[in-house]
Amino acid sequence: MNVRRNILVTGTAMLAAFAAVGCSAEGSTNGADSPATSDTVTYHADYPAYASLDDVIKKSDAVVEGTVVGSRVQKVLPDAPAGDDPATNPQAGLSPAEAKEARKAAEANPVIVTVSKVKVTRTLAGKVAVGDTIEVSQLGGTYKGVSYKETDTTMLAKGGSKYVLMLAAHGKSPYDLLNPEQALYTVKADGTVKAVSVGGFTGAGKVDQLAAKVNRIAKNR
Repeated sequence: MNVRRNILVTGTAMLAAFAAVGCSAEGSTNGADSPATSDTVTYHADYPAYASLDDVIKKSDAVVEGTVVGSRVQKVLPDAPAGDDPATNPQAGLSPAEAKEARKAAEANPVIVTVSKVKVTRTLAGKVAVGDTIEVSQLGGTYKGVSYKETDTTMLAKGGSKYVLMLAAHGKSPYDLLNPEQALYTVKADGTVKAVSVGGFTGAGKVDQLAAKVNRIAKNR
């Protein structure tokens, strides 16, 4: 069974769709390495796009190099809404019955994310220390026998690969990538930084060169 769902992503990345109302999660320890399944849900999400690598860096709350040491897959649901401001509560103005139906619809069509634990080996920007383990959320994953995939997302993989991640912060929530293609890079053995997909930027150079670029951008803010 193949199902396609459209998801409108607001703010900087996937979790920002829930940032205004907060989110709660029901987790599974299956992770991204769960057995393959014939049941697939394909997400199509609209992410903010950037004109250059510099623009991604400028918008990032943190830029780090690191390796994946673990992951989990979980269902994300909006918390119970509060307040009358539509900017912070998308359900403002709905009757109690309508709000209940809206939540039931969200529960029937959950957003599935994979949260990877990333051990930081180098900090290029942001309030993250070398040796810290941070969590990074990506749309998709295998949950209760169903494979959820986002068309532009390359999942972070455990196994020794080094990544450069350009991240948005959401308080106590996991970080997420500003854009699944433009904010995710691998680091080769010689230190060269390479986009994981054709939608990423070329010319990042080696990690030291990228770190110098990030530093220059930070000074000019």
